[in-house]
Amino acid sequence: MSAWEELGDRTWVRRYPEYDVNVGLVVGSEGALVVDTRGDLEQGQQLLADIREVTELPVRWVVNTHAHFDHVFGNPAFPEAKSYAQENTAAAVAETVAIDISFSVAKVIELGDRRVEVLHLGNGHTDGDVVVVVPDVDVYFAGDMIEESAPPSYGEDSFPLQWADTVDRLIGLLTATSKVVPGHGAVVDAEFVRDQNSDIGTVANTISGLHHNGTSLEGALAHAEDWPWPQAHLEQAVRRGYAALGAPPRPTLPLLGLEKDE
Repeated sequence: MSAWEELGDRTWVRRYPEYDVNVGLVVGSEGALVVDTRGDLEQGQQLLADIREVTELPVRWVVNTHAHFDHVFGNPAFPEAKSYAQENTAAAVAETVAIDISFSVAKVIELGDRRVEVLHLGNGHTDGDVVVVVPDVDVYFAGDMIEESAPPSYGEDSFPLQWADTVDRLIGLLTATSKVVPGHGAVVDAEFVRDQNSDIGTVANTISGLHHNGTSLEGALAHAEDWPWPQAHLEQAVRRGYAALGAPPRPTLPLLGLEKDE
């Protein structure tokens, strides 16, 4: 059974075996804030019970890092809390989960004697990714922009060509002592984030290079070299990248050795 891991003053993460998902908990003088709520109502209710192991303060705020079900469908277990998400996330889950407060770029949530900052740094895993920052303890809940227990997940709503630039903005906020909580897996540091982002950048550059060279989508999907992760894992990355870039240019034939007409 998982347990709470304290990352700093009144700041915890709990790693659940279902989907290997991480949940964050930040407590201030006026209540508790939860980062992501697991995959359904029952899991959310179990999370609420688990929170009572470390605090009896009410859960007044919920922040969802993105729209995927394993991070947001537990929200109904917290009916007294105000839920926050980036506006694209709120739109994506509107038919299944209500978000109380949506925003475009940034939101500050005051917990009484401390604050939490919620930042949308750009597109990556989805178009609604946010990083939840706890400044006084140098902790960053990064959602699925960063993953530790598996390669980053490129789904049908990912942005493989923009992802590395978005993580670069996160890296710009980190210090040598920052603790970064990925959406799935163990807590990591800034060096891990930099290393993983190098691989994310390699995926983007390989897709762009194949496209620039006139490789068809089918050819790119069959390309077996240069990838940092298994080719099969990157099918949607290639498809999404090519969709963003449009039809590849037609390869041109070299004209060397041909005489010009006089």
